[in-house]
Amino acid sequence: MSTPLTLVALLLVITVLSLRVSQLRLRHRVSLGDGGHKDLLVAVRAHGNGLEQGLLYAVLLLAHAQLHPGPDAWVLVANAAFVAARVVQPLALFGRQLRLRQLAHLASVALQWVVAVRLLLVVP
Repeated sequence: MSTPLTLVALLLVITVLSLRVSQLRLRHRVSLGDGGHKDLLVAVRAHGNGLEQGLLYAVLLLAHAQLHPGPDAWVLVANAAFVAARVVQPLALFGRQLRLRQLAHLASVALQWVVAVRLLLVVP
């Protein structure tokens, strides 16, 4: 998955999560916080986690693209795996699948570290 396509995919995931929070805020008439509604708390956390992990990866990915313009097979695989993990993580959270959520989070963090280490190895 190319860098631009990956960034668009992450944008879509985070936007869907944001819309879910907005939908629940309207339904429960809650402007700030979760108002004691567990479904809203979970949605806010899923959105927050998506932003936290997605933005970190996006910054690393853009730095990599600046240092290495052009196709790179390992980045294409890493990008696809990262996007898949960022889709699975909130689905597992909403579905109360703790082990799957943990694995998706572990994959996200591991892929961030892989990109970060690769950047350190190639920085002039």
